Amino acid sequence: MANKAIKFSQEELQQLATLQSSYQQITFSMGQISLQKISLNTREQAVLQTLSDLRTQESELATTLTEKYGKGSLNVETGEFTPTPEDTPTPEKTDKEVVKETK
Repeated sequence: MANKAIKFSQEELQQLATLQSSYQQITFSMGQISLQKISLNTREQAVLQTLSDLRTQESELATTLTEKYGKGSLNVETGEFTPTPEDTPTPEKTDKEVVKETK
């Protein structure tokens, strides 16, 4: 018995074409999403590097200011620095006061 070719109906062919077109659209959309992810990852890495640099600058400034003024708190609005009690500078004694204490 010979195999006889079967012809699909126009409606069936249209359904298959619609499915194929939908798969192509999905494939294209997935490609676009992948490219957007790459772009977002690149931007995220740049922002994270900027954040890291900012934290380094903050740490360096804190170290510099602590070395200069000691530990304490700063009112950013007024610019007033209040040393912690252990770091409160004591007024330097004059040579006369030192001499009086040693006698």
